[in-house]
Amino acid sequence: MKYRYLNACDEKQPEVVTNCFISGEVDINFGHIGQFNRREDFVAVFKDLGCHDHIVDMHHAQNPVFLELTNNTAKTKINLRFQSINTKDKLHVQLGGYYLDEFEKQRDGQWLISKSAFIINSVSMSDFSGEYSKVVYSGNCMPD
Repeated sequence: MKYRYLNACDEKQPEVVTNCFISGEVDINFGHIGQFNRREDFVAVFKDLGCHDHIVDMHHAQNPVFLELTNNTAKTKINLRFQSINTKDKLHVQLGGYYLDEFEKQRDGQWLISKSAFIINSVSMSDFSGEYSKVVYSGNCMPD
């Protein structure tokens, strides 16, 4: 399910992103992007920020670990390397971090995300508007 979600983000498919989460109340905390109680509210921000031709995003998930698994619930930690290229503003962003997610198994057998938090542990931002690319920020959190 997480890989379906990440691919849908990269392919700018908001309907698929929406359907990766349970309906009703969810707990989505993506730090600087926002905290959301409804999947539709998160997807509205996703569409506003990422669903443009000048935004090229790549989510690379790795090292998934099940922290807890029952017949109907799961908790995971999944590392992420994220790259975003904004061809309009000439900005390149690379993030490292991890998701702490919870999943619920639905009556139809499909697993959906019920809780998701993203924790950043590295950020690099570069401006490529000039002759040379210039690092404008590096750190372990998003700049203010």
